[in-house]
Amino acid sequence: MSRRLFAVFLALSAAALTSCSDGGGTALAGGVGSGGLVGYEHTQVGKEYWVTMPQMQNTSGKPLTVLSGTIVHVPDGLRITGYRVVDDGAGPHPMGVTPVGVTDDHALVHQGGSIPVPAHTSSHLSYEARIKVTGAVHGDLTDCRYEYRQGSTTYRQDIGCDTRIRLGRALT
Repeated sequence: MSRRLFAVFLALSAAALTSCSDGGGTALAGGVGSGGLVGYEHTQVGKEYWVTMPQMQNTSGKPLTVLSGTIVHVPDGLRITGYRVVDDGAGPHPMGVTPVGVTDDHALVHQGGSIPVPAHTSSHLSYEARIKVTGAVHGDLTDCRYEYRQGSTTYRQDIGCDTRIRLGRALT
């Protein structure tokens, strides 16, 4: 690698380290859906479901913008195929698991890639993960990670979440 290319690499690495922490974020707390276990014992292999992630609550005195939400631990038997942001229009979206294709009138899909959350408030928007059941499920979906920007700094913060998905007789 040339010296010039190496210098550019070092500069970019330093910028990445100063603009994004490996945790370090403390402005978010989990509202509805954090700290408890949500379960659904009626999944079928080959089917897809929406799993609601915890509501985002800004506990700091400054506004922030949530850039993404992901589930960190995905057990064998499940695969995440996408994410979306939902808005119930009236308050926090209830935690749960919903089969893909089932009408969900109270959850309108939010347009846009980021979610502003004013200081000392809870967002009425929530992330949902679209999961596909690929086989017997061995464990729970756990650890929801949010990336957000506050001022000019980007942070990552994990909020506890635990969703148990199991195979069972389909609900009709």
